[in-house]
Amino acid sequence: MHLRGSALMEAGHVFTLTPFWVLVRVQFLTLMPTTGSSLGYFPRLPTLVPWPGPQVTLCNRKAVELESVAGAYWRGDEKKQMLQRIYGTAWENEEQLKAYLHFKEEAKRRDHRRLGIDLDLFSIQDEAGGGLVFWHPKGAIVRHIIEDSWKKIHIEHGYDLLYTPHVARADLWKTSGHLDFYRENMYSQITIEDELYQLRPMNCPYHILIYKRKLHSYRDFPIRVAELGTVYRYELSGSLHGLFRVRGFTQTPWVIDVQDDAHIFCLEDQIKDEIRGVLDLIEEILLQFGFSKYEVNLSTRPEKAVGADDIWEKATSALRDALDDKGWSYRIDEGGGAFYGPKIDLKIEDALGRKWQCSTIQASY
Repeated sequence: MHLRGSALMEAGHVFTLTPFWVLVRVQFLTLMPTTGSSLGYFPRLPTLVPWPGPQVTLCNRKAVELESVAGAYWRGDEKKQMLQRIYGTAWENEEQLKAYLHFKEEAKRRDHRRLGIDLDLFSIQDEAGGGLVFWHPKGAIVRHIIEDSWKKIHIEHGYDLLYTPHVARADLWKTSGHLDFYRENMYSQITIEDELYQLRPMNCPYHILIYKRKLHSYRDFPIRVAELGTVYRYELSGSLHGLFRVRGFTQTPWVIDVQDDAHIFCLEDQIKDEIRGVLDLIEEILLQFGFSKYEVNLSTRPEKAVGADDIWEKATSALRDALDDKGWSYRIDEGGGAFYGPKIDLKIEDALGRKWQCSTIQASY
């Protein structure tokens, strides 16, 4: 049974609802008339099940496997009651199901969380909190080698290395726009001697402060700076996943929370060549680690952004021209840019064919 329009508002009276289903009904019935979604009725359940779909007409297919059960908060809100989430998978035939289960077993065998424990590289301690990584001696050596290589290759490519603080006055994040556009990913402010401070979610404002400390001649450009800076981002506990999704991490192009953190200040007629140089640098680094397959996206202005349209167009064109000059094929990700500028996103492909977000190149005026 599928209900639409005004009939949705009457649907909740058909069955006796538990307090939880009252909450579900209120939230879904409010949203569905505007989204064109529908309610599904399943005879074996005591109530209407709000689900935006798609919904299947038959549930007696044979290629089905129940996988696991886990706790989950309703709509990711940890203040709501804990529910039980049942994971399963369904395929058109047994062969496809077996192939998927084999893939899943291989992924489990290669899981970096398991390898981190088996090889004594790193851990995440419950006593300290989720999403906070402890590097053990063996892992610290691996990290040191990677970071040392990172520094050497950036110096060879004309970058100056920086070290900046982990916290700053909240006013800095207001000026940079982060409090207006990125607040949900930032931790609560800290009061120190009647002043508000905040842990940094990004390094950008710090590098700009160093750049602004003195006047520059046109002969100084381009100015390239880079940092292995630790940043802190608020993530819901349910979204944390080993080293892939953490709450505190050092930005580097090779550790699993993959993101090269560098900034280039240049003249307008240098933009294309500088972006092309970054593309070459990324390719060089990825090849060193055996990554030769990657997906490239050009992400454009999101709905919530700062800056005039013409500035965004200039920045987007600069990225597009550099990609065309490099000869890489790419796709347009409409609205996928950062709030302060468009970007090029690279997703690397692992041994199992999975794609992971890796390097990002952003342009802003």
